[in-house]
Amino acid sequence: MPNAIPMLEGTAASGGFLVPDNFNGLVFERGLNRQSAVLGMPGLRVRRVGGKREKFTEYVGRPTVATVAEAGPKLATGAEYAEVTLDIVKAATIVMYTQELIEDAQDDPTVLINQDVRAAFADYIDSNALGRNAAGTIVSSFNSELSETSQTVELANTGGDRVAVAVSAAMALVEGNGYTPTGIILAHDARQHFRDARMTTETTQQVYSASEGQFVQPTPTLYNLPVGYTTNLQTIAGAAAAGRVVGIVGDFSQALLAIRNDIRIKFSDQATVDVSAVLHHLWQQNKVASLWETRLGFVAHDLNRAFAAIINAV
Repeated sequence: MPNAIPMLEGTAASGGFLVPDNFNGLVFERGLNRQSAVLGMPGLRVRRVGGKREKFTEYVGRPTVATVAEAGPKLATGAEYAEVTLDIVKAATIVMYTQELIEDAQDDPTVLINQDVRAAFADYIDSNALGRNAAGTIVSSFNSELSETSQTVELANTGGDRVAVAVSAAMALVEGNGYTPTGIILAHDARQHFRDARMTTETTQQVYSASEGQFVQPTPTLYNLPVGYTTNLQTIAGAAAAGRVVGIVGDFSQALLAIRNDIRIKFSDQATVDVSAVLHHLWQQNKVASLWETRLGFVAHDLNRAFAAIINAV
């Protein structure tokens, strides 16, 4: 009978079977990307990290080129690098069931809720990366809040193409700093704005197709850039007020999401769970709790130049 000493992961018979291959974060890559406006932006870098704090080097300089006369001295120029710090934070939630519900339900409730929990994590990532929720500003747990960029464009209060015009102006700010916009994030009701637009005022797309004799959905892109929609920005239709951010345009290759641990799920029927000062004794009360948690972080390099916010302040 085998008796491997020491037990190690490098050899299957010595314990390696216990260490599964890395599946490259299928929960993040497939589950969350479909629901998160931020994770769906092209160019966003997603990296696996091994510590609680990561430092990255970003290139921020640009050499200077000039005409040189024959036999003249060449201009010597340099470049510049910056160090960006990203802190890893933990995000978690607990869902509780009774054992009778799990035993008697026609469909397994622990499976049915999975997609909704992933949606909650996607909402958490969007809210903290944007620094906003539906009510307004939040204190983000991440190192960067995209809505806090110093570059802003005011949304006009009239005109069917006002959103498209503001997006174009925000793109121009990013482009003027030498960056290339890769994506647009808008408040969720921007979809209604595009659907309700009319050709008499809308100059960016035709909502009603005369040839098809029906209304058609707006294109998922604007100026060839993908558009993500989120409930974590203030609505387009809301009344103008200070601090209202309704959209973000940026070069998302300058943003980084670092994953320390993918979303993990643990079940227990032995613990005591405190819910708003009410104690749930799982074993004594025949309850089961599922704990979902992940460790991750987010940072944006050159926030005030690579990103621009669309605001509705006046």
